[in-house]
Amino acid sequence: MSESTDDRPDPSSNEADAQLSFDYWRRRSEESKALISRLTDRLRKRDRRIELLELAIARTVFMHHVWATHLERKLERSSVSGVERQPNVEGPSRNSAYTSIADESAGGVTVQLPHLTRTLEALFDVMGEYWSEWDPDRPPKSSTVARAIDEKLGLKGQANGEASRSAQTFAAALRPDSVNEMDGRHR
Repeated sequence: MSESTDDRPDPSSNEADAQLSFDYWRRRSEESKALISRLTDRLRKRDRRIELLELAIARTVFMHHVWATHLERKLERSSVSGVERQPNVEGPSRNSAYTSIADESAGGVTVQLPHLTRTLEALFDVMGEYWSEWDPDRPPKSSTVARAIDEKLGLKGQANGEASRSAQTFAAALRPDSVNEMDGRHR
């Protein structure tokens, strides 16, 4: 007697369905991995762009600060030239410099000169940079100030690596008397 096989599924058709199901899920898995890889790559690129934008913003802020400081100094210099001139202690003379009353709120001295050269302007910039807010316990080194002067004026340093003689002389002239007295440097 033979039994009916209508109730039982065909084993070959079950294997074919399983194979199709396996292929489907393998393909879906590969597609998902490819999508994850693309998204991860895009995320890395976006993070890099954000880093570059942050760097650009930081540079812009820094340059704004530098430019604002430069303009403030320029404004201070131009406002000094607008002050009425008063003769210095030695009395008026045709070639002498003129001084005006110091602006005590700025903590500096206002000096009016008959003219301003690029060299004097560079020296005043270096003086302001290194000596306007310095720590009395750790004053700027003369060699550092002299190298800054070389850089501002475009002077070449000595062959042994030291700053030029001119810059060293200018740096000594910019050094406050109190620092010279403190470390025993007298003329």
